[in-house]
Amino acid sequence: MARTATCRCGRLQLACEGEPVRVSVCHCLACQRRTGSAFGVQARFPRERVAFGEGPVSEYVRTADGGNRVTYRFCPPAAARSGTRSRTRRT
Repeated sequence: MARTATCRCGRLQLACEGEPVRVSVCHCLACQRRTGSAFGVQARFPRERVAFGEGPVSEYVRTADGGNRVTYRFCPPAAARSGTRSRTRRT
């Protein structure tokens, strides 16, 4: 089975082939901060079954609590939402 994903603006695309080797839910503080939720959901695929398209990619690298380096890839123009601003005045 082929799966495709895009960022919010559609410029960054990726494709995964086959079934994930692992699907998990994590509630560590880093995943909570990354998602803005109580947990993060992950579907993991072997690197050779994931292909990134031509869109812009930025990376954020951090060291996990267990010592592993974790690299997050994201589209710079559509980056993760950190807040919403409304220009509507309340009366």
